[in-house]
Amino acid sequence: MDNVQVVAGKTFWFAVYTLDFGSGSPTVQVYDNGQCIGSTIPGAGPQDPLQNYSYINWQPTTAGTHTITAKQGMSSKSITMTVQSAPPGSTPDPQPSNPGCGSGGAPSTGSFGS
Repeated sequence: MDNVQVVAGKTFWFAVYTLDFGSGSPTVQVYDNGQCIGSTIPGAGPQDPLQNYSYINWQPTTAGTHTITAKQGMSSKSITMTVQSAPPGSTPDPQPSNPGCGSGGAPSTGSFGS
């Protein structure tokens, strides 16, 4: 991810990969600085159902450091990214629509702690 420039207000997608195999894998919840941005089920999307990855869209609303964490059961993995400020006068992309993280948690469009 060293060459990827993420800009506030622009949609960015990334792959969620698990070691569990196929569409029977548990749901993976994805968080931006601890706040839900959505969930996905690896292998259950339009990709080949024999793969153990899927994609999720993310639109950071603030510039700065963002820690993206994927949680599956008791396991989690995080990456830290630096989000650049949007150019003056730019128009934000429409917010992506991802399934919520469960327990009544709808996807959040913002982030905290950044």
